[in-house]
Amino acid sequence: MENTKHATDSNDFPVAKALNTVLLSIVALVRKAEEMDLPEDYEIDELNRAYILLVHELDKLYNQNPKLAEIRPEPFWRKFDVLRTVSLQLLNYLDDPVNNKGQAHITRLERLCVIVGNETPELSPEQLKLIKSAFETIIKYRQILDDARLEINEKIEDSWYIHEYRLDYKTNGTILINGVLKLKKTHIDSTIDQLLEQAFKNENVLFSPKLPKTARNLSTVLSSAGFSPELRQLFFPIASNSKGVLFRSKVTFAEASSEGIETTELDLLLKALGAALSFSA
Repeated sequence: MENTKHATDSNDFPVAKALNTVLLSIVALVRKAEEMDLPEDYEIDELNRAYILLVHELDKLYNQNPKLAEIRPEPFWRKFDVLRTVSLQLLNYLDDPVNNKGQAHITRLERLCVIVGNETPELSPEQLKLIKSAFETIIKYRQILDDARLEINEKIEDSWYIHEYRLDYKTNGTILINGVLKLKKTHIDSTIDQLLEQAFKNENVLFSPKLPKTARNLSTVLSSAGFSPELRQLFFPIASNSKGVLFRSKVTFAEASSEGIETTELDLLLKALGAALSFSA
């Protein structure tokens, strides 16, 4: 029981870091709106809702783990649990050198992750759903700001991007994307375990996998292991019971773009989890 509790506690630190990072992505858009001299709380309804739900999840996490609650400086959301009516105050608060635009608290979270030797969060299905919903809102709000800025023909674009998408399969059954995003853990000799083992042995070659008899098609097998449609397009461009399987463990950003694979939500998630980024010149 003690070991289980320790594992849960140690996972709280990278999870807290990821959720705090998503919150800062929301705040960054509020700052963009302020820099554009838009009215305070401009079209902020959905962004405010996403912010509130993330703060609620973080509040539960910090209340159950004393080491998180003891971190100083405190996270900015302790003082600002909503965006509406306080967004400008929030920006001024984060501009204080003590808070370093919110990075001071995240730096302490990184320290705890390093100490416990766990820098990759295992997000619950509810937390993944919450983050996905927040990213959908972030993307919508970016478009709102783009539309508001049309008169000067200047889009809101981040200079960072994910240079390469990489899938690793560990001997303990862990499926890892870019070293930071964990999918569901497999069991030895399960259908997905055998599929991945054979895929890595036949990389970049169309092959017919030899798998246990199952009523599920290969897309369903991959989905049950946590492969989203985007991840399936990236790493399994062909996964058909009739046509076979084409697998690749590495795909560049340029290759994904040329194939029309939409990776915006995945990119935001990987960034929040601490994946390595590249920056445009």
